[in-house]
Amino acid sequence: MKLKQLENNAVAFFESGYNCAESVSQAIIEAFSEKAPQDIPRVASAFGGGIGGSHSEACGALTGGIIAIGFLQGRTKPDQNIDSTKDLAKSYRDEFEKIAGSTNCGILLDQFGDQDNYFECSRLVGRATVVLAKLLKGAGLKMVR
Repeated sequence: MKLKQLENNAVAFFESGYNCAESVSQAIIEAFSEKAPQDIPRVASAFGGGIGGSHSEACGALTGGIIAIGFLQGRTKPDQNIDSTKDLAKSYRDEFEKIAGSTNCGILLDQFGDQDNYFECSRLVGRATVVLAKLLKGAGLKMVR
């Protein structure tokens, strides 16, 4: 899968009714995991529109990406080292802030102003997905779809 197709997939998830966190996490996990579980949106649901839909705290497109990083690279036992996972999450956060100007949902929504059908949020979902995919590829993960 090419990055443009991955971006389109994330936007399609968003436009179908999934929130920003659900869309980013589902698109990334489907692209990078041989066996993507069907319940990823469930794990990400409470992060859309800022934590709990509060329009504050972390943007759902950011937290959805962090969920995907954890799924793809997180540990399965408490004695496993997670430094590389944390480094990847920090890099994603930093790159997200560069492309969006903030990591805070409320600040981003204020910057976006009035939106028709959350157009700016949809664009950010696509851009954030591509940023994360590039970081994952740089970390040695391969897209399987």
